[in-house]
Amino acid sequence: MDLNELETYRGWWRKQNSRIQGFNRSFLAVTPEGDTLEADFNFHDKLVRLSIEVANENGKNYAATIKNGNIIKEKDITSGRNYPIGKKIRPFRDIFSCIPDADLLDSLGGTYEISLTPLGKKVERRVGRGIYQEEESGFGRFDLPKSTKYDSIFGIQRETWFQRWQRKRWERRINREPLWTRFKRRFWAELHDFVLGAGMAWVVYNYYFDFVILGLALGAFGFFTGGLDWAFRKRNPLLLKVLSFISLGSYFFYNGYTRF
Repeated sequence: MDLNELETYRGWWRKQNSRIQGFNRSFLAVTPEGDTLEADFNFHDKLVRLSIEVANENGKNYAATIKNGNIIKEKDITSGRNYPIGKKIRPFRDIFSCIPDADLLDSLGGTYEISLTPLGKKVERRVGRGIYQEEESGFGRFDLPKSTKYDSIFGIQRETWFQRWQRKRWERRINREPLWTRFKRRFWAELHDFVLGAGMAWVVYNYYFDFVILGLALGAFGFFTGGLDWAFRKRNPLLLKVLSFISLGSYFFYNGYTRF
């Protein structure tokens, strides 16, 4: 598919607050034909709700709920009946594949032939030392599985868990930014946490003069910053930072408990 067409699809999506309880964010797109597409996402539970309103069916609504690539529920919202809606969503799979949210698409797990990574933008892929080649994103080394919830019923195995893991790993490597770029983005934020932790340790020790309390405070701060990264900053916790505070806290706790 032409990149310009994918960029057009990507431009249709608008981020908004979800109107459905239990979902953190939502994306809405309206096609020139009048079809309305919506994707609601719960980041922590990896839960996605796709809904479409088809213009040429007098505005009938269909919705599907997917968790980690598994279809939990499909429903005809207009009639209120459970209804397999794969044939309704698949004509819009390229548009859904252009949602500008990698976590949301990854949680879909290739359901309805939707891409695992956002389409419609260009990324740089490293092909050698200091050499980067610009290419369209979302086209990995592996073909996308045509996944449906009926595969297990008919004994169809489209890919093993290892093949799926290998494909996702390869796609993440293709779309991953250079190490120096990632280091520069996180350096000041991580340095801020280290300085804040050192300042907290100095205050706690000068107030209590107790290595046990200091050790507990450092360990708790390590868990706190790791949880803050995961829950609110929407990034993977830096293990070096978390383990540094926990190890230092364990050292002070042990010495305070056994020697003082």
